[in-house]
Amino acid sequence: MRHTIWLITLAICCGTVQAQVDSLLKRWDRLNTPGAAVAVIQNGQVVHKRGYGQASLEHHIPVTPTTVFDAASVSKQFTAYAVAMLAHANKLSLDDNIRTHLPAMPDWGETITIRHLIHHTGGLRDWPGMLAMAGRSMEDVISFEEIITMARHQTALNFAPGEQYSYSNTGYALLALIVERVAGMSFREYTDRYIFRPLGMLHTWFQDDHEEQVMNRAYGYTFAEGAYRRVGNGLMGLGSSSLHTTLDNLILWTLNFMSRQIGSDAVHALMEQPGTLNSGSTTTYAFGQVVGSYRGLRTVSHSGSWAGFRSMLLRIPEHDFSVILLSNTADISAPELVYRIADAYLDLEPAAQPAQTIAHADIDPGAYTGTYDANSALIIRLAHSDSLLQAHLPAAPPVVLQPIGADSFFVPAWNIPVSFSRNTEGTVTHMAALGQSLVRETPPADIHLQPYAGGYYSMELKVNYSLLVRNNALIAVGPRGDEFTLIPAKEDVFVTDRWYMPVVRFMRDADDRLTHFEASNGRSLGVEFRR
Repeated sequence: MRHTIWLITLAICCGTVQAQVDSLLKRWDRLNTPGAAVAVIQNGQVVHKRGYGQASLEHHIPVTPTTVFDAASVSKQFTAYAVAMLAHANKLSLDDNIRTHLPAMPDWGETITIRHLIHHTGGLRDWPGMLAMAGRSMEDVISFEEIITMARHQTALNFAPGEQYSYSNTGYALLALIVERVAGMSFREYTDRYIFRPLGMLHTWFQDDHEEQVMNRAYGYTFAEGAYRRVGNGLMGLGSSSLHTTLDNLILWTLNFMSRQIGSDAVHALMEQPGTLNSGSTTTYAFGQVVGSYRGLRTVSHSGSWAGFRSMLLRIPEHDFSVILLSNTADISAPELVYRIADAYLDLEPAAQPAQTIAHADIDPGAYTGTYDANSALIIRLAHSDSLLQAHLPAAPPVVLQPIGADSFFVPAWNIPVSFSRNTEGTVTHMAALGQSLVRETPPADIHLQPYAGGYYSMELKVNYSLLVRNNALIAVGPRGDEFTLIPAKEDVFVTDRWYMPVVRFMRDADDRLTHFEASNGRSLGVEFRR
């Protein structure tokens, strides 16, 4: 009798929580919206599994647990798993120089190991930003061979291997190529033979043919100007992306972390082993997974974003709890939804926000306004409006800085603290944000733009950019004829609204003549364009 009552109570509770999940997805659970597929696994059991919205708006095909999605960067854990299996079988060593397996890669005078690629510490520039800088649209057909060719043409590293962490899709593409070389078969064949088929994931594969017919496929969409628009997806980004899978298949993968149907204990231990920098400090990035914390609980997760697809796989081992979300619309924040689903099922307390100790009216925003430069791809401009201090990043909407103490702020949009330091005269000179120290700069009152005009060529990317002055503005004309404005940040330094080239720094020779510019984004630094 007690067992029956317990089951009834559990069913009622689960039904209530499932209704909360449905409510979270309600906005996308319509006949005229793309949607998502969501699963919740608890104590080895699937307690929620449902599709929301449409896989194809054109043909009114609903999303189901068997709909095929592009999982984007959730792909990386499968690549890392393949490498871990080969390492456990002594087919390769994680400390191998990548040129042992890929001799055609350049010798940058530094040793990059397989372990560096796994943990994003190799210093390799990131292929999406590099190809975009070269004039490629992310909706173009992008082959695996093109990505590898870009990597082979890279002329310099962002930093010495092991010195820093910087997320690199290029590194995971090279891992896929290493798997091919070591295994003696294509990456798709290896993952199918040793991961997908043994787990019964019969509707999962790495896309290596963009014209392949796929039954029950979802199409990616983005929302703009009041309507959904299809996003082209011709990517064959083996290793870093392009995993095509279903909710039902990802459930099998997630359960394997507990059941060990495939993979030894040693392989699974590697999957959660964090990276280590040369300094001895560790990173949160393990083997294709981020090991972090949420509400005081240890988490293992990874998200993905590509061509209108958004994905997230979250595991909370302490509670034997997992959430999987696959969506085909860019206006879904997969991490936010997944953590809210976890909150509902685990009844977690909301995170405490930093207490506001100072009112906006009690600070002098003018004391902080100006341009702050990290001498990298990060330049932040601070401005104020109606006593609100706002941070402006290139190619991003402004965000508000909430005062919480003396020279201390919190940025809700970034969920990070920001602090300022002053010199002996009490003037703000530096800002600490996003893990970097930025120097406050004073832009020149008058910058003569004409000296910057001319043609610039990148030997690395094999493309030209033309700079011209029009209506008192410096205009860049890209490889495809697209135009954008270079806005002065300080002398010889400009910012733009292009995500792949937000910061442009001009260089001079000993005679003060402009010789070239270096274009940077967060994952690719100092790409040289000679005049």
